[in-house]
Formats: sequence, C-alpha cells, structure tokens
Amino acid sequence: MHTSPMTGRRPGAPLGVAALLLILAVGCGTPAPPRTTLTWLVGQAEPPFDPAGPADPVRWALERLLGEGLVAEDSSGRVVQAAARRWEITPDGLAYTFHLRPGLRFADGRECTSADFRRAIEAGLNRVDHSTYAWMLSPIIGVDGVRAGRPLPPLGIATPDDHTLVLRLARADPTLLHKLALPGSSAPRSRGAEHGGWGGGIGAYRVVSREPGRRLMLARRADTEGPDTVRVDFSTSVGKGRALLRQGGADLLWPVPPGLLAQPLPNGYRPVFHAARPARRLWLVMRHDLPPTGKIEARRALAHGLNRPAILSVLGIRAGGSESWLPGGNAIDLPRRDAGAVREWLERGRLGRSMHVVMAYAADGVGAEIARGMQTEWAGVAVDVELRPLRRGSLSAEALRRGGAQLLLMEAQPTSEDPVAELAALVQPRNAPPVGTFRTGWSTREFDRWI
Repeated sequence: MHTSPMTGRRPGAPLGVAALLLILAVGCGTPAPPRTTLTWLVGQAEPPFDPAGPADPVRWALERLLGEGLVAEDSSGRVVQAAARRWEITPDGLAYTFHLRPGLRFADGRECTSADFRRAIEAGLNRVDHSTYAWMLSPIIGVDGVRAGRPLPPLGIATPDDHTLVLRLARADPTLLHKLALPGSSAPRSRGAEHGGWGGGIGAYRVVSREPGRRLMLARRADTEGPDTVRVDFSTSVGKGRALLRQGGADLLWPVPPGLLAQPLPNGYRPVFHAARPARRLWLVMRHDLPPTGKIEARRALAHGLNRPAILSVLGIRAGGSESWLPGGNAIDLPRRDAGAVREWLERGRLGRSMHVVMAYAADGVGAEIARGMQTEWAGVAVDVELRPLRRGSLSAEALRRGGAQLLLMEAQPTSEDPVAELAALVQPRNAPPVGTFRTGWSTREFDRWI
C-alpha cells in the first residue's frame, strides 16, 4: 500500500500523542489569586485563516476560542449545546431542527442569524482543494450532487426564520451532530472581518489586536467564563521558546517546536502528554499518481529501505513488529529494512540501480525530527531522497495539489474514530478532491459501499 502509518507505543505513554503541554508548576502555600491573562506560546507559524480549510490543530484551537458552531463536543465526546439552545430530530432521523440562542452577535456587534449558519455549512462544500466537508455532510439532501468549484445545487438546508435552521437528510446519519461540532463545519463568520479574518466569530473571545505572523491578543466577552485575556505568540524558534520559559512568561507551550524536548526544561515547567481522540498519526505517504512511486516496486523499495524502529526511537516511541491501525482491524506486518529486498524491487520495476524522489514535510512539525534520519537510511540502500522542508501552511497546499513531491511526511487525524473516516482519507474520490489533509492519488471501488 502507498501509505504507511509510522506509529508505535512508548512505555507509559498512550498511542497517538496529540499534544505536549508545558505547564507552569504551582507550589505549595497560599493560593495565588486567579490569573486574568493566559499566555499561549505556539511552536509553529501562524496558520492561515481559512475556516473551511484542511484540518489544522492550532487553527481549530483558535477557532474554538473565537467561534461557535450549532453544537459542541465536550472532553468526554458528548454533544452539548453551543449556538443552538435545543434541537429536535424526527423519528426516522431524516430531519434536524435547530433553535438558536437569542442574542447571538458577531464581534462587530452585528446580529448572527440562521442564514449565517446556513452560509457557514455551505462554505466548505464545493472546495477545489479538499472535499472533507462535502464527504462528512453528504447525507444532507443535495450534497451528493456538489461538484468542486461549481455552483451549489439545491440543498436540504432551510431557514424558516432568523432563529431556526432545518437540515433535511437523504439518509439517516447518527454521527451528524458530532460532524457539526467540528470547527469549520457550522461556525458562522462575519463577512469582511478585521484582523486577517480572525475577528469575525461569535465565540467566547474576540480579537483586540494582531501582529501578522507574530501575535494575537484575545479578550473575553462579558457573558462568558475564562481568563480575561489570552495572548497567543507564534514562534518556531527553540531559543525564543526557552527564553520565554526561563522568564516564566508562558502558561502553555503547544505544539512544541522541533528540538526543544531534547533539551532540559527550565525550572518550574514539566511536560504533560495527552492522547489524541481520534488517534493522530504520522504518515509516510507515497503518491500513487506520480512517478516513480506510482509503481508498486518503487513503494516496496522505499518501504524496505527504512529501519522503522530506529527512526521512531528518535521520537521516544517504541515500535512493535505487528500492529493494527484501523480501530477493530487485524494486525499488519510492516516491512523491515532489507537492502537485498530494495535491490530486488528496483530491478523488478526497472528503476535502475538507484532511484530519486522528493519528500516534503513540516519544518516546524514532528517530521523535522526524523526526516534527516530517514534520508540517511535510504541513502544506505541507493535511494536518493531530496528533502523539502516547508512551513505548515505551505505543506498543506503541497500535500493536496496535483504534482509536487512524491513522498509526504504528514501528521494527520481523521474526523472521527470510525474506521471509515481513516479509509476516506486514504482513498482518492473519483470525482472530487481528496478527503482530509493529503492527496494519495490512489483510488479503488473496493470501499465504495462504505465511503
């Protein structure tokens, strides 16, 4: 197969670490008064503002502060009220009626109505770069007829009045509420919003200032709970991150910039690990639609050229010999490093004595920790891999476009824990852009009945 999950278990840590948090430790003694300002240091570049764009954990975290959808999902995975104070579902599961909270307003003071929620749902359906939302919301009447970049057909979305929104489905979907809780799925944005677009939501916080690429300052709305202000600093510099920690100037550091964890942490800070739900994976994607990785012989040669356990050990992960990656699926035996097998597959594929490919990865992500090691492993078996480090925003565009790098080292998380969601990200739709955050170029009718 053209994709290989690079995951494994580390003693004492759950599979699929989603976040590494650095939290200022609190000592014993008299409790300090509640802090009114929280400083969040983001160890990557500022994500582009694109609510219906491909999934990005940092952008989603910001959107949850600044925006609000029809419903939300709490830490236990339960659907709870958000902009909709209540909703009704018909016994056959084919109609959902949402009643909005009164007094919803955008950051600029404009009233937020059911028409704004309708536009938010429609905004992600006919994207030309990815079809994630069209795939998730396909049960809604008319969405199956959506084509990328084309005008939307009539849809089963109605707004009887300013405070009511009705979704009519062609087939029942018990997961629909969870899908509507995802950022970008149903959260409205004010048109022409300030601060690069970040300032147009209806969430618990509003943007009061922005230094593009460097900082966002958020203020809490009067009718919500939480710190009075949240300062969000973006930096990929390990030095800047350490300096801010030494000064006690950060309450939270997430995600952690590459290289920082390999160094001792300043006094007063400790790492905290949380498992992702659904599991977040590091994928090595071998593009099926580009030469030479379009040949199975090339993909086999690349797979046998890596010492996977040694590479993952750099991340503190212990890789087992046989693992399962689909929830409830059987274990799979991943290829072991074998120079003889590499030569054999190169010969079978008439690829010559060596092979050249390009691998793109996030320079400010976990892939940066292991990309050089992977390149060295491949070089030892006559496979020349050119590295293309990109910032996350650029990598997102590279991973979804036609052409480009033959290999992608991608952190990705499915939209749900359902195995179908993982399969949908790997199988290329025949008449639509990819589902998820990367293009595999591989399609088959074998999974049509599920995805």
